[in-house]
Amino acid sequence: MLPDALETLRGLDGLDPSEAQERLGELRERHPGVRFRLLWQREDYDDSLHYDLLIKRPGEGTVSLSWSPDRALPWPLRGVQRAGEMLLLRIDGVGVKVVDAVAWLDFLWDEARLVDRIVAAALVQAELEEAPVELSDHEIQEAVDAFRRARGLLTAERTREWMDRRSLTVVDLQELVAGEVAAARVRERVTAGRVEPYFEEHREEFGTARVARLTFPGSEAARRAAAEIDAGAGFFALAERTRGARLVVEDVPAAEIGTARPGDVVSPAPDVLLKVISVAGAELDADTRRRVERRVFDRWIDERRRAAKIEWFWGTTARTGTR
Repeated sequence: MLPDALETLRGLDGLDPSEAQERLGELRERHPGVRFRLLWQREDYDDSLHYDLLIKRPGEGTVSLSWSPDRALPWPLRGVQRAGEMLLLRIDGVGVKVVDAVAWLDFLWDEARLVDRIVAAALVQAELEEAPVELSDHEIQEAVDAFRRARGLLTAERTREWMDRRSLTVVDLQELVAGEVAAARVRERVTAGRVEPYFEEHREEFGTARVARLTFPGSEAARRAAAEIDAGAGFFALAERTRGARLVVEDVPAAEIGTARPGDVVSPAPDVLLKVISVAGAELDADTRRRVERRVFDRWIDERRRAAKIEWFWGTTARTGTR
């Protein structure tokens, strides 16, 4: 297998990444029990490409295979970076650096969940590089059409306006949608065969509860109402006489009420009281299946994240860790 992998790697010289991935597909077909991942680096100095190949057998370590032709870029010049590569965008001549944008998301705007999504997307991309998803032109076109319909882009003019606002070309849009479809295929692959066992193990977490939700104008009003209920006041009678309170009867996930039973009153938020009317067991219907799939996939992401070495290159120094 190693001589075959080396011969394949030598044959990638001069190819662009898309062609190189196709060659790697042929290697995977010849060695189905081995996972191959292709890494590449484009050098800014001369726009050349350097490829490395990671090889892993089940239950074994990883072999890193590298080859460079005699005419390759000298080592001291590798990794040279243009200053413009550090910019995320420029508005009226004012540049915004990637490091500043990440800092704004993570700290100034308190949007750490967006940073988490970047990490999750990178983990999915790493999985796709090791086990690619092949999409036909027809599948990509169907996905683009569905993408446009979901966003109300029903005419060519509206689609073009949407793309222009985001500085996207047609190729960019196709690549964006293809990436989303491939990520969805990874989710399907990860959750295959795991949904039913997880559901049976956590069935009680996917039940539903019918509750009367009473929302108060503020937390102090909710605390007074809770004290009155503890003293024997009726929930619905109190709702009628409390000015500004809003009462809604709805179905919620059973997890929202914890261990509460019918007749109990709980407070899931400082300004909210819930009276549990009934609790129903879970069934693995389409909606519940989607919830279980998300839970299973999120667990897979967490496992991959804990096992991964994540490096952040922003701020005054490079940050390394598992955020």
